[in-house]
Amino acid sequence: MDVISQLEKRAKNVNSAIMSYLEEGENQKLLLAVQHYPSAGGKRLRPVLAEVVAQAVGGAGDKAIPFGAAVEIIHNFTLVHDDVMDNDSIRRGRPTVHVMFDEPTAIIAGDALFARAFEALSEVDVPPHFTRRLLKLTAHAVWLIAEGQQEDMDFERIPPTELSIGDYERMIWKKTAVLFECAAEGGAIIAGGTEEQITAMRDYARSLGAGFQIHDDILALLGDEKTTGKPVGNDIRNGKRTLIVLHALQNLGVEDSRRATLMAALGNADATLEQIRAATEVLQDCGSIDHARKLAREHAAQGKEHLEVLKPSAERDFLAAVIDYAVNRDI
Repeated sequence: MDVISQLEKRAKNVNSAIMSYLEEGENQKLLLAVQHYPSAGGKRLRPVLAEVVAQAVGGAGDKAIPFGAAVEIIHNFTLVHDDVMDNDSIRRGRPTVHVMFDEPTAIIAGDALFARAFEALSEVDVPPHFTRRLLKLTAHAVWLIAEGQQEDMDFERIPPTELSIGDYERMIWKKTAVLFECAAEGGAIIAGGTEEQITAMRDYARSLGAGFQIHDDILALLGDEKTTGKPVGNDIRNGKRTLIVLHALQNLGVEDSRRATLMAALGNADATLEQIRAATEVLQDCGSIDHARKLAREHAAQGKEHLEVLKPSAERDFLAAVIDYAVNRDI
């Protein structure tokens, strides 16, 4: 299955909905800042997930489009704030919001996107008790994302030897996987799925999100900047405690010269390209990148097991293909 073309085709259903919530406003600068990331495109995995899950459990996919739009707008709001905190300069091949405009405007734009997301959520056409459930689901997801983002920032100030793989996995669950869970669980709720189906779709999406983030960490080291739209090596400069870094430090002895090479670049904002390349070579040489790739694919395999609760369909096949794509993509 050509997942990319299928995603692009399905994304057309949600793109107009997303932008329709971001067209009105009196302040032109703020409006442009709000539209900056959504108008640049993106994979739209989360809103497509909500739509496809709704169809997979036997409902109408179009009923989930406003909810999917809300989830995608929330995703973009978190990206705006994340780029401010990480001081990243490029996103989706264009200057980040705080670079294109300014930092205060970026913070306000993120807040404004958050507000528009709940406007979209209010337009989901479901019975009132479903609306309450979707509101609680979405609000709790945003809270967990905030916790995950805080932990990600805190980890940069904690010696990596004091962090475990489990700490990393819990952080990425909150920071990344939770919003995938929200999209899939919400799609199943909107479609009137059984509790068994709702739980299975949430668990599928948790595996999807974990695999997606681990593979993202690999792309941050080995990806093509022109393809990913993000600077390669910034995670090392920012001192990100990724699975790859933690695994390497657990396996490199204190006297191993490769450990010193890695630590010279990790968290060093002034690290040269040569230092970044040398650190990346260490991560490859000690097997940490291969370990991360293996774990991401294990998450994908676990996720596909949760699809067994669904009846055979084109939508179920697509969900299986999406999780494989998430851990093998080059963008």
